[in-house]
Amino acid sequence: MAKRVVLGILGTIAAFGSLLPLGYAFEIFKDFKNPDIAFWPNVLGTLLMCSIALAGMWTGIRFLRFALSGENKQSNSLAEAILLGIGSFFPGFIFSLPISVVWVSRIWPGDDGNSDLPFEMSGCVGVTAAVVCTVLLLRKRAHALKNCDAGVLPR
Repeated sequence: MAKRVVLGILGTIAAFGSLLPLGYAFEIFKDFKNPDIAFWPNVLGTLLMCSIALAGMWTGIRFLRFALSGENKQSNSLAEAILLGIGSFFPGFIFSLPISVVWVSRIWPGDDGNSDLPFEMSGCVGVTAAVVCTVLLLRKRAHALKNCDAGVLPR
């Protein structure tokens, strides 16, 4: 019962929290009308924010569904592996941000010109985490499908 309550709270936070990157995506989308802003960084920013919002909403709905019903439906879908991989961007970004802020402040003390560098570094760590997790989840899915085709039941 405690697991359902905790996942209900986390699911609500994730579902409502996914609205924040969606709002940023709409703000970035408005920049397409501005000729002073480059096209491809706008496209990448919009795709990144929409993918974070989609992964957060999907995770939140999944947690809420479990909290309400108590049934855990295991599936081995391609969309699940991709969305979980994309959703790992945010933890990679958040957990690396304090480390990169401290590192930049130690390397360049008192230099305010490098205020964006920790965010860029954490963004790269987040993208790396998303790519690595997506590849690992897709490999795990392919391995499970291969074992199911061979007649080996997963444990």
